[in-house]
Amino acid sequence: MKAAAYRPRTERKYVGSYSPKIDAAEKTLGKVRFFQDVTLNGMFPNTVYGGILQSPYANASIARMDTGKAEALPGVRAVLRYDDPEIRALKPTTHSWTDTAITPLHRDTLPRFFDRVFLPGSAKWLGDQMGVAVAADTPELVREALALVEIEWELRPAFLEAEEAVLPGATDLHPGLCDSKNKIRLHGDFVDDVSFEKGDVDRARAEADVAVHVDKVYGGNASHGTLDFRGCLIHWDGGRIDCWTNQYYTDQTRMYLHEYLDVPINRIRVVNGHCGAHMGKWNMGEDGYYIVMAFLSKRSGRPVKYRMDVHEEFHDTRNYTRFEMDMFAKSDGTITGMDIVGTGTLGGYYGPIEYNVQFIVEESAGRVLAPIDSLRLRSRAYFTNRMPGGVMRGIGNLQLCWPVFQASDMVAEALGMDPVDIIKKNFGDAWSPRPNASLAAVLDRGAELIGWEQRRSAADNAAGGGYRKRGLGVAAWNQWHAEWQENARGRVEVAFRINPDMSVTLISPTCETGAGGNSACVLACAESLSFLNVTPDDVHWVPVNDSDTGLRDCPPTDSVVSFLMPEAMPECAEKIKDEFRRRAALMLGADPSELDVDDAKVFVKGDPSRSVSCWSVMMDVDCVPVYAHVTRDNNKTVTGISFGAWFADVEVDVETGEIDVRHVVLANDVGQVMHASGAESQQLGAQALGIGEALTEDLVYDRRTGAALNRNYLDYKMLTSADYPEVSPCLLEVWRGAGEYGAIGLAESATAGTTTAIANAVYNAIGIRFDTLPITPKKVLDALASRG
Repeated sequence: MKAAAYRPRTERKYVGSYSPKIDAAEKTLGKVRFFQDVTLNGMFPNTVYGGILQSPYANASIARMDTGKAEALPGVRAVLRYDDPEIRALKPTTHSWTDTAITPLHRDTLPRFFDRVFLPGSAKWLGDQMGVAVAADTPELVREALALVEIEWELRPAFLEAEEAVLPGATDLHPGLCDSKNKIRLHGDFVDDVSFEKGDVDRARAEADVAVHVDKVYGGNASHGTLDFRGCLIHWDGGRIDCWTNQYYTDQTRMYLHEYLDVPINRIRVVNGHCGAHMGKWNMGEDGYYIVMAFLSKRSGRPVKYRMDVHEEFHDTRNYTRFEMDMFAKSDGTITGMDIVGTGTLGGYYGPIEYNVQFIVEESAGRVLAPIDSLRLRSRAYFTNRMPGGVMRGIGNLQLCWPVFQASDMVAEALGMDPVDIIKKNFGDAWSPRPNASLAAVLDRGAELIGWEQRRSAADNAAGGGYRKRGLGVAAWNQWHAEWQENARGRVEVAFRINPDMSVTLISPTCETGAGGNSACVLACAESLSFLNVTPDDVHWVPVNDSDTGLRDCPPTDSVVSFLMPEAMPECAEKIKDEFRRRAALMLGADPSELDVDDAKVFVKGDPSRSVSCWSVMMDVDCVPVYAHVTRDNNKTVTGISFGAWFADVEVDVETGEIDVRHVVLANDVGQVMHASGAESQQLGAQALGIGEALTEDLVYDRRTGAALNRNYLDYKMLTSADYPEVSPCLLEVWRGAGEYGAIGLAESATAGTTTAIANAVYNAIGIRFDTLPITPKKVLDALASRG
C-alpha cells in the first residue's frame, strides 16, 4: 500500500487522526465476543438447536410430506411444518423487511414486495428454506431429523435467464406480483416500460456527432464472502420473547417479532453486539428464521439456537443487471443524451432489483449524470430460479457505473480526447457549479498518482511489441450518502456518561461489523469533550445493544454511522458542560450563567482564579455521574454530493490471457475524514471486492438443474493476500456537507469504480472490450482469437 498524504482542511484534535481501531487489540487477541461466544450452552441451559429444510430442487412443490420418522427420533424436541395452522396464519413477509429505519409492517420507507411466506410449500431456487423446521438437542440431530423427512415432490424445469422466464413452459413464480408471466410489477405508472425521462433523447440521437452503444451485464455471479453467518438464539416463554442475535438491526428485529407474533414491544428483548460480517446482505427477507425459531421455542419450551451454515449463508448475490445503453455526444466532447434499457434478472425472490434497474438511474440523474440534458430509462425485471440477489456493498452503483464509464471511454476514443477530460466535462451533481470541483479534484489527484500522462492509445499499445500489453483505465462515481440523503433513517440517539473518576461511557448504539464506525464515534466523543481533557483512551464505547435498556440503534448501513452519530455529539457535550456549570455553581457561589468549563475546570468567566476542578465537582459531592442524552434529527440542508475516482494500471499476457493488476489508485472526497486509518482500510478492502469481481469471482450454474455448483468458499475464487496488488488510497476534503463535520459516506462507494477502471485499462492494453464479468483468461484468449 502507498497511501497518498492526507491533508485535513481543518486541524482537529482527534477527528481525522491516524490511530488503531478502538477494538483492534481485543480482536487480535480473540477477546471480542461474537454471536457464537455469547450463546454458549453453559450460558443458556436447556438450549436446543434449530434447522430448516433447504430445497434440493430449484423449482418444485411438496405434494406429500411425512415427518413421522423425524418426530420419533430421540432428541428431537419440536417439528414445525409448512401446513401447520400457526404457520399458515402468518402474513406474508417481504424481500427486505429491514431498512435504515424502524419500519412497521404498514409503512414503506422503500417499496416492498411481499413475496415470501414462512416455510413455503414450494421452492423457488435450489437451497430455498422451506417445508419443515426441526428443533433437536444437537446440530447433528437436526440434520439427521431433516434427512428423515419423507417428501413426494412435484418437479418442474428450472430456468435461469430473463428470456426463459416468459416462455410457455416456465413456471409463474409470483403471479400476484407480476404484470405478465414472471415480469415483476415495478412501482410507477409506466408506458412502454419508460420509468424515467428528461429532455429529448430522440433529438439528441438525431443531432449527435458520435453515438456509442454498450450492452453490459453486471452481477448474478458474485457473492459477499462474509466471515460470520447469520443466526439467533430465541426463547419464547409465556408472554415474553428474548432474542440474542448478530443481526445488525436491534430495534428493527424487535419490531419484526412484534408485528408477526403479536407480542407487545415491551415484552420483546433483542440483544446484539459485535458482528463478523456486513456488506449489505443481512438486510434480506430470509430473516424469517426468527419467526420459525420462535415457534420452535414455544413448542419445545426451550431456547432455540439457529445459525446458518456456509451453504445457507452463501447467497444474496449481487443483483444480475443488464444495461443496454446508447450514449450521444457532440464533436466538442459534450455528452447530450443517454437512452438506457435496464433489465434485472431476479432470483426466486425480489431482492431489491428495483433499485438497480430504476431508482439508481433516477437518483443518478441528479447525483452524477446531471449535466447530461437528455435521459430515458426503460426498466424491467423478471423472476427466475437463480439464487436470490440482494443488497451487496455499493448496490446499484457498481452496476450503473459499469456501462456509463465504459461508454464515456468509447466517446473519448471516438473523438480523440482524454477520458479524464470527458468525465470532467460531462458528469457532476445537480446542486454544484460546473465543472464540479470535487470531481475535478479526485480525477486530478488520481491521474497524478497513477502516472496518467504516460497513457498511450489502445491502438498504439496493441501495435507495440511483446506479449505483455500494458494499459491504463479510469472511472468515476459519486460518494454515498450525504446526510441530507438519509432522511428515511429518522432521528439518531447518543448519550455521554461522565463517571466520578472522569472516565467516559459512550452510548452510541450500533452494531460493530468491522467497518469501524465505533472508532469514529469515540474520536468524535473525545473531540467534543476536549474541554474536560478527555482523550480517546478515556472513552469506553458500549458494544452491546439491548433493546430493554439501551437507546434506539443506528444500523450500520449506507456508510453513515461514522458521521451521523458524531454530528449529535457537540449538542450532547454542551449538555454535559451545562450540568458541570449547574453543579459547580453552589461550590463557587456563582450563577451557572457566569461560569465556563475548560481544561477540566469550572471557572468564573470574569475571574478565572475562582475555579474548581471537574474531578472535585464529581468526587466531593455525591459521585452521581453526569449524563446527557440527545435525540437528533437529520440536517436536511441539501449540500450536493462529492465524488470518487478510480484508476487502474494493468498488464495483459496475450499468450496466457492472464490479467495482472499492477496498481490501483482511488481518490475519494469525503468532506471530512472522521478516522483516517479506518477510512483508508475501507478504501483498501473495497478493492479486494472490486478486483475479485473483475477477474475471479464467478458462481457457476448447472443450467439443467439450476444448482450453483461452487456455492462454497473452496471453489468460489475470492482474492487472497497473495493476489492483492499495489493499491494507493487517497483521501480528500474538497466538498463539504452540513453540520459540524460535513462528512459523507465512504465504505459503500469505495468499490464503485474499480471493475470499470480495470475493464477500461484492459481495453487500453489490447483493444478489446468485455461485457460480462469476470474477465477470465479464457475470455481474453477467446476474444483475441476471434479478432484474429
